[in-house]
Amino acid sequence: MDNKYIYLKAERDKEFVIASMRKYVTEKQELDKKLEELITPFIKGKSMKILDACCGIGHIPYFLSDISPKSSFLGIDINQFLIAEAKKLCKNNPNIQFEVGDIFNPPAKFNKYFDISINWKTASWLPYYDDLLKSLINVTKNHIFLSSLFYNGDIDFEIKVREYKKNAGKDGFNGYYNVYSFPHFKEFVYDLGAKNVESYDFEINKDIPKPPVDQMGTYTVKLDEGGRLQISGCVIMMWKIIRIDM
Repeated sequence: MDNKYIYLKAERDKEFVIASMRKYVTEKQELDKKLEELITPFIKGKSMKILDACCGIGHIPYFLSDISPKSSFLGIDINQFLIAEAKKLCKNNPNIQFEVGDIFNPPAKFNKYFDISINWKTASWLPYYDDLLKSLINVTKNHIFLSSLFYNGDIDFEIKVREYKKNAGKDGFNGYYNVYSFPHFKEFVYDLGAKNVESYDFEINKDIPKPPVDQMGTYTVKLDEGGRLQISGCVIMMWKIIRIDM
């Protein structure tokens, strides 16, 4: 298996993966609400072509189509079972389409095709972001919105996870929780031709209970001075939302 696609091991635990993603629909996540707040001025009342790269079960276009019903959405994911779930979720939304595809090798027809591209909660789960960003910039005309774990210093952290309780973790590491240097990320994106990079620190304002000790999953810890830390396993979830203007 190509190292870029370590997350394909998710198919070995697909029932767990689908169940965890369905929660994004039944109870909208705080990070998703922040995306809606930031992207609404760019899409409301407009007719745009919008890509959701690595779309999972399609909950992002499912919600955004209510904000921008005149826009057309395409969700792409390499996991066939997730695309099947996405089609079920959005079956009553004619302006949303899904297809199985490789975001690292998009077809030539998508060169500068999309007005806006979204890559949500994916970059940190890959071995690195460089090939992903090259592809997103190649297919996007105006704006890219993504979320990932970032550190404000000039240090990248590669964090591999092996969950022994999952089928995917029984024969090796089954995922990443990488934290990337934001200054280096910005420099990389500008070198690819971006005109502007805006970042928004995400601070959660609700309590999330701790999952079982042998299961990754975000929970919160209140700080004495106020605010909350987001943690998954032993990893501090330092989320930023990034807008890249082309």
